[in-house]
Amino acid sequence: MSIEVLKQELSALDANAQRQMTAYLVSLQDARDDAYRQKLADKINRPASEFATLEELDRRLNLSDPGESQ
Repeated sequence: MSIEVLKQELSALDANAQRQMTAYLVSLQDARDDAYRQKLADKINRPASEFATLEELDRRLNLSDPGESQ
């Protein structure tokens, strides 16, 4: 199958299927990139104490309910 045929088929997909295809292609590219894979592994292997909680992220993004006590 040629690239042109693939492009035509992809353009006929709905937006959700195109997003899924994009995510798949990016994951293939990232899997081939050793530096990126190592950087991601380093982040994943960090202790949980170094990650923000969901509540902290909500606060940082101003998504917390103003009526909630903090």
